[in-house]
Amino acid sequence: MGETKFYLKKLLENIRDSYPFPLEETIVIEIIANALDSKASEIRLYSNLLNHHFTIIDNGEGMEENSLIEYHNIAASLKQRGKGIGFAGLGAKLALLISKEIITESKTRSGFNKATSWRLTGDQSAPWDYIKAPGLIKTVSGTAVQINLPATTYAFLNNSDLTKYVINHFFPLLDSKFMEKIFKKYVYKQGVTFYINDRIVTLPAEQINISNHKFFFISLKKDDYIGVGFLNKSKDALPEDLRGIAVSTFGKVIKRGWDWIGITPRNPSHITGLIEVPKLSEILTTNKIDFLKDLSSLQKYYKYRTTIQKTLTPILQEFGEITRLETKEEYDLKLIEREIDRVLSNIIYDFPELNPLLDRKTKGEVVKGIIPDPNSPPIGSMSEGVDIITGTKGGRGIGEGLPVTEGPFQGERIDPNLDPEIPGREHEGKKRKPGVMIGFEDNPQRLDLGWMVENTILINKGHPAYIKAMGNRAERFHIIFAVSVILSSFLEEEKSPQVFIGKFLSNWGKE
Repeated sequence: MGETKFYLKKLLENIRDSYPFPLEETIVIEIIANALDSKASEIRLYSNLLNHHFTIIDNGEGMEENSLIEYHNIAASLKQRGKGIGFAGLGAKLALLISKEIITESKTRSGFNKATSWRLTGDQSAPWDYIKAPGLIKTVSGTAVQINLPATTYAFLNNSDLTKYVINHFFPLLDSKFMEKIFKKYVYKQGVTFYINDRIVTLPAEQINISNHKFFFISLKKDDYIGVGFLNKSKDALPEDLRGIAVSTFGKVIKRGWDWIGITPRNPSHITGLIEVPKLSEILTTNKIDFLKDLSSLQKYYKYRTTIQKTLTPILQEFGEITRLETKEEYDLKLIEREIDRVLSNIIYDFPELNPLLDRKTKGEVVKGIIPDPNSPPIGSMSEGVDIITGTKGGRGIGEGLPVTEGPFQGERIDPNLDPEIPGREHEGKKRKPGVMIGFEDNPQRLDLGWMVENTILINKGHPAYIKAMGNRAERFHIIFAVSVILSSFLEEEKSPQVFIGKFLSNWGKE
């Protein structure tokens, strides 16, 4: 027998409150996510309202005994990421808050087949024990989670609720194009079929029709694909849950809307789409409805975001939903862009998470560094922290960037020292400077001062503050301020947007 004991109930309630969904919906999508991580090709959901229990059974790999024991350790498992989109057993753990008993059965190809009974008995105690396997799993391997509810509990889930949860959160796995072109080739090679009370879940007719338009691939560079998606414009306004661009990873929808992608079309209620990017699973928050805000995660997210924007922009332009880049002749935008470049060059070391968002200018001061060369005498040792240079002198570099002797970014450099370890030779290039482009868009319906698409910051000409600034001949300051506000929204979570805006404006005002 095992027992999880500390302030369990409060911990579970805090996790529950981090989700924007009802608890029962959260429980369902988390258990399904774990089933997908276990390589299940069939996921069966059963709701027995008469006997007050709900069950999810999959035909995945199952858990061996050590994993089954660890599954009941709430504190440990919350720190362990799943293989793709799950955190070990989180759905079952959250179910402790509403159940009188949770039965978990695990069966593996090695012959292991055991079950446990688990319950929350107070604020600090969640005892569990082995019980006879009830035989819920009919396949050679898999996991079954049965949630037994108190008799006084209202109906937990009905067929309509379960269908809605599966479609809303795992739509890509139900779409035949995604399944055949992507998932069966690279992720779920046996496919994935959902059943609710033994009936196969399929997409409604209107969603099948939606996915028949503008299927596209997303690549960082030639033959380096990071994702795939579709986009559609409807003549009529779409239902609320279909509006905007959804982003999914391994078939689980993470976000839907326009804010996450930084683009707003003229008719947002008429546009729908979906983009699947598997590698984004590496930077999901615990509740998997958002992305992590640390430096490394932000840099990865912004890199992918910019690439997705480049793919979507011409399609939305073709739809007539966004305008092409507009510039102004009333004043010198190039001068303002140079001022912004200067400011960013002065403060970028304090905010390196912004680097993936910025166009990298190749003109800059000459810097020297050291590159490994087995034919040269030993010259230095490896250290942490690099800057970026491009261009070459005395070598065959192609402008992709070479280590130099100092810098705050993650990575290794070679430092000269008195006890040389690594052969190398001096190399010269130029620092790559951060930069942005300024454009304009007229969208009086939006309250934003502007927004960023790829490496261009679009100033909203329809904003009342911009219109007033024009009347007072203060457009230049308005643009500078708007740029600082827009960039401040891309900082690491612990950094203050107010501090960033202050540093930005202070550096701009010095010259």
